[in-house]
Amino acid sequence: MIPGLRDVGATREVLPYGRYLATLEEVEGEYVPEGDENRRKIWDAFLEVVSVARQVYGRLVAVWIGGSFVTSEPSPHDIDVVLLVRDENYRSAVSDQRGRFVTGMLLGAPGFPALSDLVDAYLLPVPPTECERVKGYSESRGYWDQFWSKARFEDGDDRWLYPAAGYLEVIIDGYDAKP
Repeated sequence: MIPGLRDVGATREVLPYGRYLATLEEVEGEYVPEGDENRRKIWDAFLEVVSVARQVYGRLVAVWIGGSFVTSEPSPHDIDVVLLVRDENYRSAVSDQRGRFVTGMLLGAPGFPALSDLVDAYLLPVPPTECERVKGYSESRGYWDQFWSKARFEDGDDRWLYPAAGYLEVIIDGYDAKP
Protein backbone atom coordinates (compact mmCIF):
# COMPACT_ATOMS: atom_id res chain seq x y z
CA MET A 1 0.00 0.00 0.00
CA ILE A 2 1.28 3.46 -0.90
CA PRO A 3 1.18 5.81 2.08
CA GLY A 4 -0.36 9.25 1.78
CA LEU A 5 1.74 12.29 0.99
CA ARG A 6 2.80 14.59 3.80
CA ASP A 7 3.99 18.14 4.23
CA VAL A 8 7.63 18.30 5.36
CA GLY A 9 8.04 21.99 4.59
CA ALA A 10 9.27 21.27 1.06
CA THR A 11 7.93 22.87 -2.12
CA ARG A 12 5.48 19.98 -2.51
CA GLU A 13 4.03 17.17 -0.42
CA VAL A 14 6.09 13.98 -0.47
CA LEU A 15 5.88 10.35 0.59
CA PRO A 16 6.93 9.75 4.19
CA TYR A 17 10.63 8.93 4.53
CA GLY A 18 11.37 5.34 3.50
CA ARG A 19 11.10 2.91 0.61
CA TYR A 20 7.62 1.51 -0.03
CA LEU A 21 6.79 -1.63 -1.96
CA ALA A 22 4.03 -1.12 -4.52
CA THR A 23 2.70 -2.74 -7.69
CA LEU A 24 2.55 -1.10 -11.09
CA GLU A 25 -1.23 -1.05 -10.74
CA GLU A 26 -1.05 0.73 -7.37
CA VAL A 27 1.37 3.37 -8.69
CA GLU A 28 -0.80 3.98 -11.74
CA GLY A 29 -3.95 4.17 -9.61
CA GLU A 30 -2.38 6.66 -7.20
CA TYR A 31 -0.42 8.90 -9.58
CA VAL A 32 -2.19 8.70 -12.94
CA PRO A 33 -5.68 10.05 -12.35
CA GLU A 34 -8.24 9.53 -15.06
CA GLY A 35 -8.21 12.44 -17.49
CA ASP A 36 -4.70 13.66 -16.58
CA GLU A 37 -3.10 13.54 -20.03
CA ASN A 38 0.32 14.71 -18.82
CA ARG A 39 0.70 12.01 -16.18
CA ARG A 40 -0.77 9.39 -18.59
CA LYS A 41 1.82 10.28 -21.25
CA ILE A 42 4.65 10.02 -18.70
CA TRP A 43 3.32 6.72 -17.32
CA ASP A 44 2.98 5.18 -20.79
CA ALA A 45 6.56 6.23 -21.62
CA PHE A 46 7.71 4.62 -18.35
CA LEU A 47 5.92 1.35 -19.23
CA GLU A 48 7.68 1.39 -22.62
CA VAL A 49 11.06 1.78 -20.87
CA VAL A 50 10.19 -1.15 -18.59
CA SER A 51 9.30 -3.24 -21.64
CA VAL A 52 12.52 -2.35 -23.47
CA ALA A 53 14.63 -3.04 -20.37
CA ARG A 54 13.05 -6.47 -20.01
CA GLN A 55 13.77 -7.22 -23.68
CA VAL A 56 17.41 -6.12 -23.45
CA TYR A 57 18.33 -7.60 -20.07
CA GLY A 58 16.04 -10.63 -20.19
CA ARG A 59 14.51 -9.63 -16.88
CA LEU A 60 14.11 -6.52 -14.80
CA VAL A 61 14.42 -7.20 -11.08
CA ALA A 62 12.73 -4.05 -9.80
CA VAL A 63 12.27 -0.34 -10.36
CA TRP A 64 12.70 2.45 -7.81
CA ILE A 65 10.46 5.41 -8.55
CA GLY A 66 11.12 8.83 -7.07
CA GLY A 67 11.08 12.49 -7.94
CA SER A 68 8.19 14.83 -8.62
CA PHE A 69 6.00 12.14 -10.23
CA VAL A 70 5.34 10.61 -6.79
CA THR A 71 4.65 13.93 -5.06
CA SER A 72 1.84 16.48 -5.09
CA GLU A 73 3.40 18.19 -8.13
CA PRO A 74 0.38 18.83 -10.41
CA SER A 75 2.39 18.73 -13.67
CA PRO A 76 5.60 16.70 -13.41
CA HIS A 77 7.92 16.90 -16.43
CA ASP A 78 9.06 13.28 -16.19
CA ILE A 79 9.34 10.21 -13.99
CA ASP A 80 12.65 9.42 -12.27
CA VAL A 81 13.55 5.75 -11.99
CA VAL A 82 16.38 3.37 -11.14
CA LEU A 83 16.20 0.10 -13.06
CA LEU A 84 17.62 -2.78 -11.00
CA VAL A 85 18.90 -5.67 -13.12
CA ARG A 86 20.81 -8.79 -12.19
CA ASP A 87 24.52 -8.22 -12.79
CA GLU A 88 24.87 -11.27 -15.04
CA ASN A 89 21.95 -10.09 -17.21
CA TYR A 90 23.51 -6.64 -17.51
CA ARG A 91 26.96 -8.03 -18.39
CA SER A 92 25.45 -10.33 -21.00
CA ALA A 93 23.43 -7.51 -22.57
CA VAL A 94 26.31 -5.04 -22.85
CA SER A 95 28.64 -7.68 -24.27
CA ASP A 96 27.08 -7.12 -27.68
CA GLN A 97 26.62 -3.98 -29.77
CA ARG A 98 22.81 -3.99 -29.66
CA GLY A 99 22.77 -4.29 -25.86
CA ARG A 100 25.27 -1.44 -25.48
CA PHE A 101 23.25 0.73 -27.86
CA VAL A 102 19.93 0.15 -26.13
CA THR A 103 21.56 0.65 -22.71
CA GLY A 104 22.85 4.01 -23.97
CA MET A 105 19.35 4.91 -25.16
CA LEU A 106 17.70 3.83 -21.89
CA LEU A 107 20.11 5.96 -19.88
CA GLY A 108 20.12 8.95 -22.25
CA ALA A 109 23.92 8.67 -22.51
CA PRO A 110 25.76 11.31 -24.57
CA GLY A 111 25.84 10.36 -28.24
CA PHE A 112 22.77 8.13 -28.00
CA PRO A 113 19.23 9.08 -28.98
CA ALA A 114 17.02 9.16 -25.89
CA LEU A 115 14.42 6.44 -25.69
CA SER A 116 12.16 8.94 -23.94
CA ASP A 117 12.51 12.48 -22.63
CA LEU A 118 9.73 11.66 -20.16
CA VAL A 119 11.69 8.98 -18.28
CA ASP A 120 14.85 9.91 -16.39
CA ALA A 121 16.33 6.42 -16.03
CA TYR A 122 19.37 5.14 -14.19
CA LEU A 123 20.69 1.60 -14.06
CA LEU A 124 21.84 -0.40 -11.04
CA PRO A 125 23.24 -3.87 -11.81
CA VAL A 126 22.70 -6.10 -8.75
CA PRO A 127 25.50 -8.65 -8.16
CA PRO A 128 25.14 -11.82 -6.11
CA THR A 129 25.97 -11.19 -2.46
CA GLU A 130 29.67 -12.09 -2.53
CA CYS A 131 31.93 -9.98 -0.33
CA GLU A 132 34.58 -9.27 -2.96
CA ARG A 133 32.03 -7.85 -5.44
CA VAL A 134 29.57 -6.07 -3.17
CA LYS A 135 31.53 -2.93 -2.24
CA GLY A 136 30.85 -0.88 -5.40
CA TYR A 137 27.28 -2.10 -5.51
CA SER A 138 26.63 -1.24 -1.88
CA GLU A 139 27.96 2.27 -2.42
CA SER A 140 25.79 2.73 -5.52
CA ARG A 141 22.70 1.34 -3.83
CA GLY A 142 23.28 3.63 -0.85
CA TYR A 143 23.74 6.61 -3.16
CA TRP A 144 20.42 6.00 -4.91
CA ASP A 145 18.62 5.34 -1.63
CA GLN A 146 19.88 8.69 -0.29
CA PHE A 147 19.18 10.50 -3.58
CA TRP A 148 15.55 9.35 -3.82
CA SER A 149 15.03 10.36 -0.19
CA LYS A 150 15.65 14.04 -0.89
CA ALA A 151 12.91 16.65 -1.17
CA ARG A 152 13.02 20.01 -2.90
CA PHE A 153 13.01 23.02 -0.59
CA GLU A 154 13.19 26.74 -1.31
CA ASP A 155 16.53 28.07 -2.59
CA GLY A 156 19.07 28.46 0.19
CA ASP A 157 17.39 25.88 2.45
CA ASP A 158 20.00 23.18 3.09
CA ARG A 159 17.40 20.63 4.26
CA TRP A 160 17.48 19.26 0.68
CA LEU A 161 20.88 17.77 1.56
CA TYR A 162 19.31 15.27 3.96
CA PRO A 163 16.66 12.54 3.68
CA ALA A 164 13.12 13.86 4.01
CA ALA A 165 11.02 12.00 1.43
CA GLY A 166 10.14 8.47 0.47
CA TYR A 167 10.16 6.58 -2.81
CA LEU A 168 8.57 3.47 -4.28
CA GLU A 169 9.94 0.06 -5.19
CA VAL A 170 8.08 -2.00 -7.76
CA ILE A 171 9.17 -5.63 -8.16
CA ILE A 172 8.95 -6.52 -11.85
CA ASP A 173 10.54 -9.96 -12.35
CA GLY A 174 12.20 -10.35 -8.95
CA TYR A 175 15.55 -11.75 -7.92
CA ASP A 176 14.94 -15.48 -8.20
CA ALA A 177 17.06 -17.47 -10.65
CA LYS A 178 14.19 -18.60 -12.86
CA PRO A 179 14.55 -17.33 -16.45
